[in-house]
Amino acid sequence: MVSALAALLAACGGGGKQGGDSGSPSETAARLPGFEAPGVGIVRDDSNANAASCKTGQNLEGGRHYPVTLTSASGKSIVFEVIEPKRFDCTRGNPLVLHGHGFGGSRTQDPAGTQLERFQDNGYAVISIDQRGFHDSSGTVRVMDPNFEGRDLLQILDWAETHLDYLAHDRKAGGYNLVAASTGGSYGGMYQLLLHNLDPKHRLDVLTPDITPHDLRYSLNPNGTTKSVWALLLVLGGEAGANQPLIGGLDPAIKETLLRGVLGNVIHAGALPFFYYHSSKYFLDALPESEQLPMDFLTGDLSGGMSYDFPAIRPAKVDILFSQGIRDTLFNFNEGWANYLGYKALGGDVRLMSHESGHILPGTQTLLGQLGPLNDAVGGLVGLLNTIGLSLPDLQTPSGPGSCGGLSKDDAVLAFINEKLKPADAQPADAAVKAGLDRLRSEVCLSLAPDKAVWVAPDHVADRNRVEVPVAQSLIPVPNSVLGVTSLLLPTFIPLDIPADKRTVAGIGRLDVTLSSLLPFDGCEVTAGLPPEFPIKACDVIIHVGFGARK
Repeated sequence: MVSALAALLAACGGGGKQGGDSGSPSETAARLPGFEAPGVGIVRDDSNANAASCKTGQNLEGGRHYPVTLTSASGKSIVFEVIEPKRFDCTRGNPLVLHGHGFGGSRTQDPAGTQLERFQDNGYAVISIDQRGFHDSSGTVRVMDPNFEGRDLLQILDWAETHLDYLAHDRKAGGYNLVAASTGGSYGGMYQLLLHNLDPKHRLDVLTPDITPHDLRYSLNPNGTTKSVWALLLVLGGEAGANQPLIGGLDPAIKETLLRGVLGNVIHAGALPFFYYHSSKYFLDALPESEQLPMDFLTGDLSGGMSYDFPAIRPAKVDILFSQGIRDTLFNFNEGWANYLGYKALGGDVRLMSHESGHILPGTQTLLGQLGPLNDAVGGLVGLLNTIGLSLPDLQTPSGPGSCGGLSKDDAVLAFINEKLKPADAQPADAAVKAGLDRLRSEVCLSLAPDKAVWVAPDHVADRNRVEVPVAQSLIPVPNSVLGVTSLLLPTFIPLDIPADKRTVAGIGRLDVTLSSLLPFDGCEVTAGLPPEFPIKACDVIIHVGFGARK
């Protein structure tokens, strides 16, 4: 049972010429294409035989897209799509934008009608990546492991820098450096932070990660309580989009962790360092090697790579626009806030906005549909409920728009990258978008509803403007063990009596609760002698709590 005590709520140069005749390189030019930038060695081989070239004047029509396949350091295929700008700038070069898909997704092969076409129109070259293990890229999915996905990402960036001679390079203290940004959401946000954290040349100038985690231990196992439904969905979704479902797909260590989490309501201790190493928090914490805990899996010998090949070195400062779903239940707003604070402390121009989209649990019927053959087993039960006028509820209400009030995330991302990289063909941002983006320099946009938002100073998001709200004593039974799944379908709403002058609930609150057992003895002591591998100990009460407004 749960006795709720109190809750603290947060109230709150377009004229560049085309072709190879571009004149002599200038040692003092602020920006040059790669083939003219001193110190940038351009390579011609089979992988770029038909690529556009400012040096030779080859294939400069613009707007094409084509796949490239490389062999990774681990012997697997890395596949990505090169999406050319609509117009080549052979005087100053075209900046590069990297794009990554979500978990279980695939690269964009045809940019028509997508956000990537907007980048093309603004003078960017784009590389859209099939991340390791997904779609056409082979290998097992290790969830942004620096040892595997990290090395693949560095290889892709190295290839782009040395094989696309039209990419822009800016003159900096150490020589000419690639002009590059990155974009994508969820898994497509994780790769951006990982690549920046690993790259010794600091080639990413701008990052725009959306709905991205800060610490995967918190994402999957907050305060030691497993997000069982999300763990199941990640297994199903990851396998569905894998290069070799079931045979390859998710790495054995990932499958072991998620399946043990679903069965036993716990992420085993040996997996936590593995997921920490794959998180931006690992690099931001910058702990010495002596303080890193060992990774341990039953399938460890089969998986391999259980080592800290990359030390936890604090990343270089970088400009970032973070966006996070305010109703996201996998990578919630707290994760965006933690990333914002961590990277802002490095000294870059870091901004944060929220929106109404993100990782939203699907309707129950959709979830059952993901069970494949097992769906038939529950079909009869669903049919019986329907005949008596009942139906299974949605786990969450459907996703809303990707905007914070009137500020569109996609518009803000394009405007932010244009502001920083200044391509010759950059299209001016709408006045409202520019005003919103400027406001994000000093404030955070917190979405309240599809068409409403509140702007607050960063120190008001989680620290200030919290007001103590008493909660009436109430005894709420919490189903345990396997029966705990019923709480997903029958959540408990506890109304809070908010003061009349504090009617806007936004930001990050704090909840104090007391958990106690109905049993006359401690269930945890009874099961204390069971081995760690025992699937369900069923002693601790587990609750997941969120603040919201019921209308």
